[in-house]
Amino acid sequence: MRLKKDYWIAIICKVIVILTELLITIFINRGLGVASKGEYSYIMKVVEVLYILCSIGLGQAYATFRKRGEERLRDLFVLLGLMQSVLVFACGIAIVQFFSIDYGMTIVILTSISVLKSIFSMIAVIEKNILRNIIQVTLNILYVIVLAILFFTDICSLNSVLLCYGIVEVARIIILCLLYRLKLSFRELSCATLRNVYKIGFPTMILMLLVTLNYSIDTVMIRNMSSSYSTGIYSVGVNFASMFLMIPDAFKDVLFGDASKKNFDSHIAYLTIKVSIGISVIGIIGWLLLGKYAINLLYGNEYLNSYSVTAILFFGCIFLTFFKILQPIFIANGNQVVACVYLGISVVFNIAANYFLIPSMDYIGAAIASVISYSVCGGMFLFKYQRKIRKE
Repeated sequence: MRLKKDYWIAIICKVIVILTELLITIFINRGLGVASKGEYSYIMKVVEVLYILCSIGLGQAYATFRKRGEERLRDLFVLLGLMQSVLVFACGIAIVQFFSIDYGMTIVILTSISVLKSIFSMIAVIEKNILRNIIQVTLNILYVIVLAILFFTDICSLNSVLLCYGIVEVARIIILCLLYRLKLSFRELSCATLRNVYKIGFPTMILMLLVTLNYSIDTVMIRNMSSSYSTGIYSVGVNFASMFLMIPDAFKDVLFGDASKKNFDSHIAYLTIKVSIGISVIGIIGWLLLGKYAINLLYGNEYLNSYSVTAILFFGCIFLTFFKILQPIFIANGNQVVACVYLGISVVFNIAANYFLIPSMDYIGAAIASVISYSVCGGMFLFKYQRKIRKE
C-alpha cells in the first residue's frame, strides 16, 4: 500500500513549516532572553487551554456532521464560531476587570482570536487540506519576516512579539474566509440543530482540552512551582519536540479529513505510523549527535541546558506518535468518550508526576513527567486500535 499524493504534499508543507518555526523560535528566543521567553510560553499555553475550552469542539464536530453528509450546516458552524469568539471577548473583559490576572487582557484578546481561528482552520483541514497547508506556510514566512524586523531593529519585546502574533492570526482568519468562501447563515439555526451540534462538540471539547492539558500543564506547573528561567529552558525543549511532531501532525491533518469519509481504509494508519517513527528515529540520532551545537548556534549559550530536556522529550514523542495518528480517527468515528477516558488517565499521570518531580529535578523532572504521560497515552490508543482492526 502506498500513501496517496495528499500525504506527501502534507509532508513537504510540514517540512517548510518546521524550517519557518525554527526561524521563529530563533528570533523569539534570542530577542526575548530566557526569562521573558518563559513568560511568553506561559501566556501561549494558557491561551491554548482557554481557546480549546471556549471553542466547545465546534471544528471537530463539523467533521462528524460532514461524515453524515450534512455539509449544509457549514455556514451555521461559521456563525457559531463568530458568536463564541465575541462572547469569549466580552466575558473575558468583564472577568479581568474584577480579578487580578497576570497578562489578563492579552490572554483574553488572543483567546478570542484563537477560538475563531481554530474553528475556521478545522473546516479548511476537512474540506481542502492542501490549500490550508499552503496558507500556513505563507503566513509562517510572513511571521518570520516580521520577527526578523523586530530583532534586527532592536525593538523585540514581549509585547511586540505578542502583538505581531495576534496580527498574523487575524490575517489567517481573513484569508481563510476569502479563499474558502466562509459566510454566515441563520438558515439552519434552530434549537434542535444547536442541541445536536453541541451534543457532539462538548465531549469533543473535553477530548481536545485533555489533549492540550497533556501538552501544556507541565509548562504552567513549572512556571508556578519553579521560575521564569526554568520555564524558558523547558519551553525550548517543548518547541523542539513540537517541531519533531510535525510529521505525524501532517499525517493527522490528512487522516482527519479522510477518516470523515465513509470509504476510509483503517489500515492506512499503520503505514503512517511506520513512516513517522522511521523519520523520528533519524531525528533522535541527529539530535543526540548535534543537539548541543544546534542550540548554541541557534539560540546561544544561555539555552544550552535545554539539550537534555529536548533529548528526553524526543523519546517521549515516539509514543506520542501513536496518539497523534490515531486520535483523529477516534474523533471522526465518534469514539470521543473512549479517547477522553484514555487522555484523562494520561493527564492524571502527567500532573502527579510533575507535582512530585519538579520540586526535586526542576525542568528535567517536568520532561520525565511528560515522557511518562506520553507513553501511557500512546500505548492505550494503539492497544485499542489494534483490537478494533482485528475484529474487522
